[in-house]
Amino acid sequence: MRYVLDASIAVAAEKLNEPIHSAARARVDRVLSGVDEICVPAIFAGEVASALTRSTTRSAVDILAYVRALLADAEVFTIGPRAALAIAAVATQSRLRAPMPPTSGQRAAWGWRSSRPMPS
Repeated sequence: MRYVLDASIAVAAEKLNEPIHSAARARVDRVLSGVDEICVPAIFAGEVASALTRSTTRSAVDILAYVRALLADAEVFTIGPRAALAIAAVATQSRLRAPMPPTSGQRAAWGWRSSRPMPS
C-alpha cells in the first residue's frame, strides 16, 4: 500500500503514552519492513525530529536514525503555496473527516498527491 504518512503518526509510533500508539506503531512497522510505501512532505523530517526531541529522552543520533529509516524508500515531495491551496480544496470539497490514523490532512494531501504524475 502507498500513502502519505503524517508526521504525527511517526511521532506517536515512538511514544508509548500516545492514545494511538499501537495503531501508529503497526503502521510505521509496515513502512520500516517494506510492506507499505510512503509519500511525505519535505518538512516531515523536521517535524518528526523536533517533536521527538521535545517529548522523549531519545538521543539525537537515535532520532535521526529513525527519521532516516522512515525516509529510506519514501517519496519526498514539496508543498508550495499553490499545492497547499490545492490540498485545502481537496479537503473542503470532499469534506474529509477521519479518525486518527490517518488524519483528514493526510487524506487530503494524498488525494492531491495521487492526482499528480508519479516521478519516474
